[in-house]
Amino acid sequence: MLSKEDNMLIAQVGPGTAMGEAMRSYWIPILLSYELPENDGRALRVRVLGENLIAFRDSEGKVGLLDEHCPHRGASLYFGRNEECGLRCVYHGWKFNVSGTIVDMPNEPPTSTFKNRIKANAYPCAERNGVIWAYMGNKSDENRPDLPDFEWNLVPESRCYISKRVEDCNWVQAYEGGIDSSHVSFLHSRLNPTDFTGSPREKGMKYMAGDKFPHYETIETPYGMMVGARRSAEPGYHYWRITQCLMPFYTILPSYGTDSPVSGHAWVPIDDYSTMVWTITWHPIRDLTQDELDDMKYWSPDRVGTSEGNGRHLPLNMYMEETSIANSRWRSKLNLANDYLIDWNAQATKSFSGIPTIAMQDQAVQESMGPIFDRRKEHLGTADLAIIRMRHLWLNTAKGLQERGVEPVGVSAPATYHIRSASMRLPEDADWVREAELVTSADQSKVHFV
Repeated sequence: MLSKEDNMLIAQVGPGTAMGEAMRSYWIPILLSYELPENDGRALRVRVLGENLIAFRDSEGKVGLLDEHCPHRGASLYFGRNEECGLRCVYHGWKFNVSGTIVDMPNEPPTSTFKNRIKANAYPCAERNGVIWAYMGNKSDENRPDLPDFEWNLVPESRCYISKRVEDCNWVQAYEGGIDSSHVSFLHSRLNPTDFTGSPREKGMKYMAGDKFPHYETIETPYGMMVGARRSAEPGYHYWRITQCLMPFYTILPSYGTDSPVSGHAWVPIDDYSTMVWTITWHPIRDLTQDELDDMKYWSPDRVGTSEGNGRHLPLNMYMEETSIANSRWRSKLNLANDYLIDWNAQATKSFSGIPTIAMQDQAVQESMGPIFDRRKEHLGTADLAIIRMRHLWLNTAKGLQERGVEPVGVSAPATYHIRSASMRLPEDADWVREAELVTSADQSKVHFV
C-alpha cells in the first residue's frame, strides 16, 4: 500500500514533478530510426513525459526534437517546412536548427538582432543501432551522461527486433506487471498440461505451471535491482528466474533454452495516463532467424511456445491505422472498446485468460486498473516483494534528487546496463546470487538459460 502522496509522486512525470525530473536525468528512447526515414522529410509529433514535441531529420541526417509550439506566436511546428538544415514555421517563416537556434527570421528587418535573443526549447538527440534517444535533463554537453550500454542497442541490427505499443494507463502499473513473476503462472498459462511439448522453452513453463507461489529475493545493484523468483523443480533442485530491473523503467526478462533470444521492455511514460511499451528481443551472438522474426511479427495461436518473442510483441496486423496524432502508429486494434477480443470459449477450454497474445493479456489487466490505480486500496502479499522494493527505489530516487540533489541510480554508470537476465536450474543449497553473477554479464560469448 502507498499513501496518496507517494502514489502520485511516482506516477506523475511531467516537468517539475519529482519523478519526472528524475527520469529527465537519463537518456530516454523516443523513436525508432525508421520513424524518421529521410532527410528533410515530414516532421513527426512526439509526446513523452507529458510534453508535446516535434521531431525531424535535417538535411544532414541529424535529428532535432523541439517544443511543438513556435516561440513566436505558438503555431505548431508540425506543419513546418523541413529544408536546408532547419525546420521553418509556416506561420511567419521563423526557422530553427536541431539545437533550437533561430537561423532565419524573415519577417524582421535584416538589421534586427531579435533572433539572437530567442531560442526554441530543444532537446539533444543521439542515434544508435536504429533507436533515437533524447536527453531531456538540464546538464550541459560536457556533463551529460553517456547512453546506457544495453546489449540490445549495441548488437548489429540483424540480431535485434523492436516493437512498440501504446498502453492507456500509468507507467507504474504497466512496469509492475513486467516484474511480477507469479502472474505468469495464471494470466499467461494454459489449462491443459499435456499441451507442453518438452522443448527447452516449455520446460521452464512447466516449472511455473507446477509451482504457482514462487519465493522472491531481491538484490540492489548499480543499475537498479535484480530479482530472483524461486520455484520447485526436480527433487533436490530449484528453478530460478532472474529478472533485471534497470532504472528508471527498463526490464530484462528471463528466457528459456541455451540458444534462446533475450527479451526485455522499456516502459516509457507518454504522460501520467499512458505508456509507450517498447518490446525488444535480441540474440547476443547470432542473427535472429526468419522463424523467430515471423513468430514476433505474425501472431498464430498454433505457434505459441515456439520462440521467445512469440506473443510479447504486438503483431503487425494488430495495429490500428496511423494518423498524424502523436503515437497513433502504435495503438492496438485490441482494446478496451472491444474487450481485447477475448475468446470466452478459449477461456473455458484452453487459455486461462482467453485473451490473445501475451502483450494483450498484460495490457488488458493493467488498463482495467484505471488510468492511475489508487494503491491505498491494494493488499500486497509475499509474491509482491519485487514490486514493494522497486517502489522504494523509485521513491528514494525521486525524493533524493528533489530534496538533496542526489543523482539518480545508474545515471553515471551506463556500463552496468550491459547485463542479461537468466533462468537456472540449481541445487537447493546453491547461492543464486553468485550463480547469477557468473552468467548475467553481457560480455560473455554464450547465452545461459535453462
